[in-house]
Amino acid sequence: MADTHTTSSISTPAFLSVDNRVPSVLRELVQEADGCQSMNFLTGGTVCAQRAIHTLLAVEGCEGSSYEARLHSLSQKYPSVPQALFALCIRLGDTATRAGEQPRLDPERLNLLTVALKIMLYEIYVLGPDRADRLKYLQQLLEASEASSGSGRSSTVVAFPNG
Repeated sequence: MADTHTTSSISTPAFLSVDNRVPSVLRELVQEADGCQSMNFLTGGTVCAQRAIHTLLAVEGCEGSSYEARLHSLSQKYPSVPQALFALCIRLGDTATRAGEQPRLDPERLNLLTVALKIMLYEIYVLGPDRADRLKYLQQLLEASEASSGSGRSSTVVAFPNG
């Protein structure tokens, strides 16, 4: 039997559209990388994607003596972001070139880097705040429940144990 599904029926995952909660400077760089990639301008796409990573590190105040150290700092700041994303950014995001040459990834690697970057931005700027909001709401429900029980006892369950 023939497959009745078409690619047009597959919706684009939310993380592939750069959300408005992502800082505009990062959104613009990722959109520029996408545009370059779609036009097969691999050097421009590579430069934009790599610049987006360096800009993310600056926006997030990540310090370190090397690109890899700054990405490690970012991974420590956001431990819920999958480590594979940082590994891909280390591997593809800082291509060394000879003097006078522009960095350039092949189409597959450029796509891999931009998708990894989009997922990372989604994890940091969309899922992270959403997760914090859900936990805050849960904490408020817990506190209201304890207050209404009249026990005067505080629960050991807290949404934000360090804050």
